[in-house]
Amino acid sequence: MQKIDKETEKKFLEAENLRANKDFKKAINIFKTILHQFPELPPALHNIAICYTELNNIEDAEKFYLKCLKIEPVSILSINNLAKLYYNTGNFSKALPILKKSLLMKEDQETVVEITAQCLFELNLTSETDIFCSKALKKFPENKNLKTFYGKNLLRSNRHAEGQKYLNESSGMIEFGEKDFKIV
Repeated sequence: MQKIDKETEKKFLEAENLRANKDFKKAINIFKTILHQFPELPPALHNIAICYTELNNIEDAEKFYLKCLKIEPVSILSINNLAKLYYNTGNFSKALPILKKSLLMKEDQETVVEITAQCLFELNLTSETDIFCSKALKKFPENKNLKTFYGKNLLRSNRHAEGQKYLNESSGMIEFGEKDFKIV
């Protein structure tokens, strides 16, 4: 990472403060000022991406996450935030390869595992969902979200008894189509 001077560090902290206080537009302006002097400063690029995400400016958020990852391709924070951006906008096919990359770098990220399972499920990748969830549940046996996606996927695969078992374990509910029924 580039070494920055004290004045720039002070500006950076001011911009981070503005971002933390949800003054995203002012924070972006300061971070961009910093980028004029340090055009490849990953923390500034990453923070701009976060601000654009918060402003729901998906296109610019993506652009800045990708710039950051071009400079720092192993930044798990930027990788996860870009995947989250795609996931939150329903772009599961773009999120999935990034989530897989993140898990290759650090496999014990339970939230990333959950989101990966949901992406696989939403993309109707039945076989891959089955394999992924069964392995993930060995690592995170109490994870209710994994049990839910695994159970739904088993139902989708006509393995109803097994699917109902996992759905019951995850929520106490069994799903039939769009309706939920409580098990007593």
